Amino acid sequence: MNEVYPHENAIILTDSIYSAYGGDLDASTEAQRSAAYYISEYQVSKYLGTFLLPTTITGTYYYNSFTVRAGYLELEHAYVSDVGFIKFLDTKESVYFTITGTANIYASLRESDYGLLNLHYVFGSCGCGTSMAYPYQLQIAYTAGLPTGTANRPDMLQALSVMAEIHLNEIVGYGNESAGDVGVESFRSQDYSEQRFGLMKTGLGGSARANYAARLLIPLRKNKFMRAR
Repeated sequence: MNEVYPHENAIILTDSIYSAYGGDLDASTEAQRSAAYYISEYQVSKYLGTFLLPTTITGTYYYNSFTVRAGYLELEHAYVSDVGFIKFLDTKESVYFTITGTANIYASLRESDYGLLNLHYVFGSCGCGTSMAYPYQLQIAYTAGLPTGTANRPDMLQALSVMAEIHLNEIVGYGNESAGDVGVESFRSQDYSEQRFGLMKTGLGGSARANYAARLLIPLRKNKFMRAR
């Protein structure tokens, strides 16, 4: 997923939501919580491979990056709801052909949840008036994000709140299983010891709390590489 994240502040989590899902507002400042909310949403967005709310972005793709994918392009984000335009760029990065939307013979959304854009009819039939049979780059504007209402479901808000608590504990300086939220599988103190079940290394972290948040979000993840044929 592209590291560029267009949001500058949290767009879902608020103090009222965080408190409703078990968060403690008394042990931190507003600035600390705002930072934790933002980091939580950014991390969950990366984990899911899409934005939490529909967001329009523009990406540039090299031709060689999708020629092996049988005529379709895998966009950087899942849950693509709309494609605004597809621009053909030559080696001088000048636009020489533009497709508007996908309601035409040139392009269509093959599987929108997986971010697959069908390009079967583009090459060799674009009537571009140029000797370039294939573009050097494609510039594509599209809208991606979880379906309406999904980001406000209880499982999503719980996962976001758990991740916010993890990051807030790191900022404040206490409360996680260990420094850096590293998962702990065994523990010993004087005569007491315990061995926990093994933890997964997830995109949200390896601790028990991060594993819990990841499990809540698994149904929303789209493994585009495995889906594409």
